[in-house]
This record gives sequence, structure tokens and C-alpha cells, in this order.
Amino acid sequence: MPKRKTADAPATDVQEMERTEAHSAGDAPTMDVTALLSDTIVERIDRPAQTPPDDITVAADEGEGITAWHTGKKITATWCNASNRNAYAAVQGLGWRRLSNGNDSSFLALTMLAAHAEQTNATVNVEIGRDNKIRQIYVW
Repeated sequence: MPKRKTADAPATDVQEMERTEAHSAGDAPTMDVTALLSDTIVERIDRPAQTPPDDITVAADEGEGITAWHTGKKITATWCNASNRNAYAAVQGLGWRRLSNGNDSSFLALTMLAAHAEQTNATVNVEIGRDNKIRQIYVW
């Protein structure tokens, strides 16, 4: 479809610049965004950096451990970022635990259950595997 010019449209780029300058605010401040962005350092975070408020947690050992069920707990917070299969849940008394990311469907189910438990303040039973990841969640 061909472009149509309106009666007040400028014919050249110079006329467009003059028209824009005439319609812009006279004393509006300007900012050089590229100078600001060049000094910005973006750090990728792959795990939660903050502790949920009022949560006394046990320090997690990052090494191999045992698989254990933790009953009568609450999910006090959830966290995720834009990475694939990367979400954590803060379990009351245990701290941040990563949700198992074995496959897409189980990861999505665990994420939905953890978010639901947090929103409704429901009691949960969680199984934490040898790798410190949440493998199963029962929401009561």
C-alpha cells in the first residue's frame, strides 16, 4: 500500500527537523542515555539474594545430602528469573530451595504449587532430594 502525505506533512528531512523543533518544548532537559548505559554493569543472578522477612533459616549445605520429607511447613516466598527452569521457594525454617528442573511439565507443576501455597499461606509437605532441590510438594 503506497504511503500518503497529508497536507501538513513536510516534504524533506530538514523540514521535518524544523517542524519537530518548532513543536518541542523549548527548555526541556535532555539526557544522554548511551553515556549512562556504557558505565552500567549488569550482573546475572541465578539464585535469590534476599532472605524472606521474619524467616529463621538453616544454612543449606550445597553438597550431596539425603532425601528427606519436611512436613507442616509454609512457603514464605517464591523467586524466579528469565532463565529456563530456574525458580526457588523459601521453605519456612529451611531457607531457599531450588525447584527440581528435571523436565518442563514437572517444573511447571512444582512452580504452580509453590506459588499457590505462598499465596494462600497453606501448609505444605516438601520432599527435598540429595541435591537440595524440592522434588515433591503436597499443599494442604
